[in-house]
Amino acid sequence: MKQKFLILFACLILLAVSASGQQKITDSLERAIRTGAVKDTNRINALNRLAITYWYNDSERALNLSREAVRLSTEIGFDRGLAVACNILGVAFDIISEFDSALYYYEKAAHLSRKTGYNVILASALNNMGMVCQSRGDYKKAISVYLDALRIFEKLKDLKGIGNAYNNIGLVYFDLQQYRQALDYHNKALSIREKTGDKYGIGASLTNLGLAWSNLKDDDKALNYYERSLKIKEEIGDKYGLAILLNNMAIIYQDKNKLDDALNMYAKSENYHRQIGDLHGLIYTFINTATVLNRLGKFDRSATVLDSAMYYAREVKSLSRMAKVLEAYSYYYGKTGNYQKAWRTMLSLDSIKDSLYSGDMRKDIAELKTRYEIEKNEHEIAFLNQQNEMKNLQLQTARIRQRNSLLIAGFILLVVLSGMAFWLVKSRYKTKMRLEHEKRLIQKEAFSAIVNAEENERKRIAMELHDGLGQLLSAAKLNISVLEDTNSEEDRLAVDNAENLIDQAIADLRNISHNLMPSALIRLGLIPAIHDMADKINSGRKVVVKITSEGFESRLPGNLEIAIYRVIQESVNNILKHAGAGNIFINLRYGGESLDLSIEDDGKGMPEPSTSNSGKGIGWDDIRSRVSLFNGRMNLYSEPGKGTRLNINFSKSAL
Repeated sequence: MKQKFLILFACLILLAVSASGQQKITDSLERAIRTGAVKDTNRINALNRLAITYWYNDSERALNLSREAVRLSTEIGFDRGLAVACNILGVAFDIISEFDSALYYYEKAAHLSRKTGYNVILASALNNMGMVCQSRGDYKKAISVYLDALRIFEKLKDLKGIGNAYNNIGLVYFDLQQYRQALDYHNKALSIREKTGDKYGIGASLTNLGLAWSNLKDDDKALNYYERSLKIKEEIGDKYGLAILLNNMAIIYQDKNKLDDALNMYAKSENYHRQIGDLHGLIYTFINTATVLNRLGKFDRSATVLDSAMYYAREVKSLSRMAKVLEAYSYYYGKTGNYQKAWRTMLSLDSIKDSLYSGDMRKDIAELKTRYEIEKNEHEIAFLNQQNEMKNLQLQTARIRQRNSLLIAGFILLVVLSGMAFWLVKSRYKTKMRLEHEKRLIQKEAFSAIVNAEENERKRIAMELHDGLGQLLSAAKLNISVLEDTNSEEDRLAVDNAENLIDQAIADLRNISHNLMPSALIRLGLIPAIHDMADKINSGRKVVVKITSEGFESRLPGNLEIAIYRVIQESVNNILKHAGAGNIFINLRYGGESLDLSIEDDGKGMPEPSTSNSGKGIGWDDIRSRVSLFNGRMNLYSEPGKGTRLNINFSKSAL
């Protein structure tokens, strides 16, 4: 059984930050974002570029930066920036093997790119979607989207994109074990990359050509390509590429029985994997290293290396990586003659997922099991030969011991299987919770976009009514006033009537414009706008609105002010329509760390006692949605005949 793992060199398009100068770029972008030197679309572009620099160093940081770019792009309606941010966020999920999330954001990036005609990002997103399909084994779909990306790159005459597409199509044929076709596409990719001087791409193509020749059993050609790639990768400081390349070169030296050379290369590969935080590649390199150590008879070191591989496999929560490590453990136990433990390890491997094993691995399991049974039978026969003259009591004692041993072994196996089952259930639960969190985040982003679009449209219509139609009506009134000096009584009556109609139209227009977007809210802020609302209601002398506020020395963020105003407006409208109240009390208190809002009336209350979020109707749904958008907490209290009280709290994160 051979324990050797080749690592493929795929090309995620947008991977444009080289190792040289990367830290300088990262520091510059971090400083610009932290100090607020970049704003609006420039801030979004900076967030996108900075996220790329953290892809392989700090995946959590990369995800957070991309999410912030998605949020800001949605907030200001910057669709092109949103397309780029979604594509980069998809790559971040792709790198940590979260393929469902990656595919969602790639598809969103593709949709936005088509909508805005941003063909460069469209081709990139299609290419990256192909990589997800390829990793899942859907090779037909992978080839299809790769070819779609290739057509766009050819139309744009983007040679670098064409080279990347050729490279990835070649990898699909590699997975299908059609190595001659893979060679054809990798040679095309290499030719284009040499024309453009893309050293990073040239190194990747040379590595993949070496892989193809290695699988065609021509190690000399493979080694030649690897050595050419090694020279380039060392020149440009491509640590990710060096980690992959050295692992694959070591396998050839391992096959040539140059075990010391292979160990040295695995050690260098391990060092590069550690520097870039590539735990997946590190696991494979550990397994390959342990195989060489087994051949050298250095079993203690081999066990230590395998323990490290299992630690990282658990760290990345990858069942497939754990299966590979368990397979390596079984090989180690077989080499050390511990066939019983080897067989049990393979049983544990089989309990994870039968589909992970190839035919050769099943054959190895059967072979280990047979050898274990032979060894067990030999010991039993020897024992029986030594004891065949003993009395029946001794035979009975031996049978009891054997039964106890089996019971203990069965109990241990049950404990191990129960532990693994518990781990699997816990892992699935965590995955479910994470996916639900992502779903809620996406829903919140979508609602935020709808609310912002609605408020912007209200503002636009209000301004057009006020500045356009309002001016026309004022001009009409001015023109009609010229006719006031007419001698005819009938004409003067007509002029007065027209002026009255125009005055009424202007008043109605102002009311409509104010309801769409109160000018006081835009010009003066939340508190003056609420007082303006209260003055209009109080002028009717049927209901008295009383307002108290505290701590509002400066204005709140614009979107938050609009949201709070709409919540108050909807709540007051509900009270006026349904409560039959004589007084409405509105209290706002802003302490820097939080904002508290309470709206209370002395009306007839709701038909049934209500608490928390039990309010029904479209108005209440709108209030709950706006509060949730800013991570606020809402509580509603009402009893028949005792009025209604609504309490809302916004924490510091919303302010």
